[in-house]
Parts: sequence; C-alpha cells; structure tokens
Amino acid sequence: MALTAEHLRVVLTDHEEVVDQALEALFPDPEAPIKLDALELLIEPGQDLADVLRVVIMSGNKVAELEVFLNARGIDLVGRSRNEDWNSDAVPFNGHPIAEPNPNDLPLEKVGPFALLAHAFRCRIVLDGTVKGSGAFISKRLVLTAAHVVEDAINAKEAAKAAGTVNPVLPTLEIKTSDGKTYSARCVWFLPVHDAERTGSLPPASAFDTHQDVALLQVNLPLGVNYGFCDVRAPVVEWQGSRLMTLVHFPDGDMHGLTLGRVQRDTSQDIRLRHDVDTQGGSSGGPAFDRELQFIGVHQGRWDAFRRLVPHGLFAANPDFVQAIELDKPRPYLWSLDDNIDGQIIVGRRMFFEGLAHMVDPSQTQMRGIWVRRIDTGQRTGLNFSFEMLKAFLKNRIQPDDIKLDHRCFRIATDLEEDDLIANVAETVLGAAAIAANPGVRAGETSDLATERDRAVNLAAALQAKAKAEGATYWVFFEPPPDDKLSEIARTQFEHLADRMVMHPNLRLILAGFEQYALAPLRFQRPVEAKDARRPGLLVDPLGPFSDVDIKVTLSAMLADLTGPDGFPEEKIAEIITDVTRNLTEERPGVYKFSQLAKAVSRIRDAVRLKAGL
Repeated sequence: MALTAEHLRVVLTDHEEVVDQALEALFPDPEAPIKLDALELLIEPGQDLADVLRVVIMSGNKVAELEVFLNARGIDLVGRSRNEDWNSDAVPFNGHPIAEPNPNDLPLEKVGPFALLAHAFRCRIVLDGTVKGSGAFISKRLVLTAAHVVEDAINAKEAAKAAGTVNPVLPTLEIKTSDGKTYSARCVWFLPVHDAERTGSLPPASAFDTHQDVALLQVNLPLGVNYGFCDVRAPVVEWQGSRLMTLVHFPDGDMHGLTLGRVQRDTSQDIRLRHDVDTQGGSSGGPAFDRELQFIGVHQGRWDAFRRLVPHGLFAANPDFVQAIELDKPRPYLWSLDDNIDGQIIVGRRMFFEGLAHMVDPSQTQMRGIWVRRIDTGQRTGLNFSFEMLKAFLKNRIQPDDIKLDHRCFRIATDLEEDDLIANVAETVLGAAAIAANPGVRAGETSDLATERDRAVNLAAALQAKAKAEGATYWVFFEPPPDDKLSEIARTQFEHLADRMVMHPNLRLILAGFEQYALAPLRFQRPVEAKDARRPGLLVDPLGPFSDVDIKVTLSAMLADLTGPDGFPEEKIAEIITDVTRNLTEERPGVYKFSQLAKAVSRIRDAVRLKAGL
C-alpha cells in the first residue's frame, strides 16, 4: 500500500515522539539531522506537517524502514489487513494429526501488536547470496537461527582455524531484514545439528546437550533497536499436550504472513517438539510462539510424519548462550556512535562516558552534568561532537519497546548576538518564549543582574517541573558560540543557569567549551568525587592529548564487538597500538598531541580491518 499524508497524520496525532525517534534512526547524519520541529519550518500554504514528512520519507526512499521501525513499537503505519499479517492460505502439514488444542484461538488483544512486531524482527539468513533459512532478532545485534542453516560458514571457519590459514576466504554470511536490507553477520555461538537428524531421527542420548541445532549470529550495528526483537530471556514456557502455535518464518525464502498451527509436548524432557505447520526450505531457524505468543523454540525440520522444533528450554540456560545476550547489553564506553567501523571512531573520551554512566543512575551520585574543557582553547574539534556522543550513549540504552523516552536531549546554540539565552532555552525545551522574573525583581524594578538571576531560577524550576511531569530526564547541551564569546547579558544568564540547573534532580547539564567563564557549580575531577559530595556539581572532562591507554580502551571495545570477547589476546592489541602510534607527535612518552587524533583514528580502522579480517 502506498504511503499517504493521511497515514502520517494519524501516526503523528498519537505517536509524534516515536516518529521523531524514527527520523533520528533513519537519517543518522549528525551534520544534517532531520527532526519534526525543523520540518515544520518547511510547511507551505495549504500543507501541514504530514505533507512535508511524506516528501522527506519518499525522497529518501525510507518508506519500508519507517514502517518497520513503527511496527517494532506496535504502531501500524499503513493499515495492514489481517491477510497481510497472517497466512490464511496455509494448511496443516498432512501428517499424523495433533489433538485440537483447548483453547483454540489467539488472545485478540495481543494479536495485532504481536503481528506487527514479528513482521519487523524476523529476517532471512543468506549464505553466499542464497537464502538458507529464517531467523529473528533477540537483542540489539543478535539473531537466533538454526545451526544447520549456517553450518557451511561455521565449518569453513573451523577448518581455516585448524589449518592456521591467515585471512582465509570464507563464505559470505548475511542477514536480510524485513525491509529487504542486507547486513554482514558472523556466528558467535552454536550447538550443531546431529547427523542422525538429517534423516529425521533423534540424536542419541549422549548428544542431547551438545547437539541442539541452534546458533546466534551477530551483526555489527544495533539493528534490533530499529527492527525490534523477541524476548528469549523470558522464563521457559511449561505445558503438556497440544497447544496452538505461531511460526514466524520465510518458506522458500519468500515473504508471507505468520502461520498458525499446533504443537505437541509429551514430557518436560522432550528434546524436540512435534508441530503441524507446513514448512518449506527457508523455514529452518524461524522462531515459534505458543497461544499466549510466548517464545517456545526454533523450527528445525522434519520428524517422521511431523515438523519439529528445538524447544527453548534446551538452550535457555546454556551459559554461553546467556553470556552472548548479556554482552549485548548497554556498554559503559562507546567506540563509535553506531557500532560501525566505517563511522566516527571515538578515542580519548573515557571520562565523558564514565560521567554519563554515573548520571543515568542519579541515586548513586551528586553529578548533574559534564563540563568539556579544552586543554588548547584554540581548537574546536570534538566540542559539538560531544552532543552526538551523548545521544548515542543514551540511545544505546533504549529498548525497542520503549515508546516513551525516559531521556530527552536538547541542543542549545549560542552566539555573540544572543541577547536572551533564557528565552532561547525556554523556546527549545518548553516551547514557551517568555520566562519572566517575579514581581519586585522584574526589569526596571531592580538591577539587571537580579532580574536575570530570578529568570534563571524560574526557568530551571519550569524545566524541572516539565521533566518530572513526563517522568523524564532532560539533558541540556550548550554548544560554544562561534567565536567563544557571549554577549554580556547572555553571559550573565548562562552563569546563573549553570548554577541553578544542577540543583534539580531531573536536569542534566552538558557544557562544551566556555573555559573563560567562572561558573559556580562544584567541579569534580573524577566521578568518584561526586558520590559523597556536599552538593551537586559538574564533572570536568579535559579535551586534549590522548594516550596509549585511550587507544587500548577503544581497540578493546571494537575487537570485543567485532570479533567476540575472547578474539584478541593482549599481545596482539599491543602490536596494533604500536602500529597506530608509529611516528605520532608526542606531548610526552605515551601521550600524543590532539592534532594527531585523526591520523590515529584512520590507522585504528585500517588495523582492525586487517587484523580482524573485516
């Protein structure tokens, strides 16, 4: 169905905040962000926001991506029909019948949202350009499938490792997402299929624990944030007898609706479950769900006169499976904005991320902000990038089903011509242009200093009230003016705002530059100092030279993400650091001038590609 402005009007009416999240995900360029408030400026007579948004989505060829992003959050963009969501033409596999389940219908209140989510998180597994099976996102970067679907890639890698082959040519393993996009993947965990299962038999008892035919693939981008994922961390479903089942798969590699069928469980020790969904090549690895739409296992193949599943209970507690999911949780340090080796690699910002990590748990600290201060005030590189780092750090903590944002970021531009910074902040954050002083301290009733101080107090209180009412934390980022100077009145307002905003529990203040101003908030040189401080304050984040330790932190995080947590020993990382820092200009031994950072980043990217075979 073609996207219309009316489709967008309906979604904007109820889900404007989610659409803003989608725009940020679909148009991630930090130099050209697309937000709804910016699009409002493009509205011409006879148009509304939906008209402008449609032009942007259509011209960017982002219709499918927008639909999937909204589907993953239970929002229907174009009004899908039931036939699109469910494969009503599917008939049960013509084998021995499974008893009629009781109850034999799906809970209506769950069907619609589940169908949208399942269509978003499912994907196809592609090997050397051929669809081999189905899978589903189970976390931000992990896809669950059947091991036999990717065994050619697994076997080739194991053989190359055994032979000691350097940079071997391996089969190309990819996932094809529900909007048709293709991404590189690698297998990070698997339990192989047993040879007996290839002919429809069960594995011998001695192989029950070691041959379960499941695998986890990892992509190098947090795609699960956009596409959603099914929760395999939920408790294993226990039942006996027959039950209604839904299979999310791609029979013959084609896009179809979800398929209903029946599943049989005889005992709690079943190593495979019978079901009667008629599957085809390409269905293997698809996730199955019970009548309550809870995850129960992975489709594997044929078994006598039935089809069969690998039950969730067999691998749910496997320590390596659990660890792989744990490692895909939010991290305290980001090596890039989007886990992409081709993106902006981050070096030397450990203090910034450590401070952010403390501030997302306010009960443990008096830290209410970060002041990024340049060692060399003549350079501006990295100042405004701190805002993109802030957004990426918080985004890394958003789950796909977080419809409501708990953290909201606001960027405040400043300029020498700025005469009312308080009004600027009020308009940007509150949508209200005027913040007045109280009677008795208004303009003309007292000194200008007292008036602006009172306005700053009122603005900070209004920001806190709005953030608290929304159950959110407001992160307000002040970027430096182009010439590092504010007008006299803006400087006065800025200093009072910095003093007052840190006093409120729902506000966070990020300052970039402004080294020439004397700000009143308490300053912390290390995050630990904020734990037992007498009052709230700001962490000082010095921006300047970077060290061997900074490079090691970035490399360790990159390699853990791109090759696995155990993929690179310390001595190999040390070799890369030596290559990266060769002939860089030093401030002192092991510490390099900030001007050398771009060269180091380029070398890091090249070295990781070479050493990790990416």
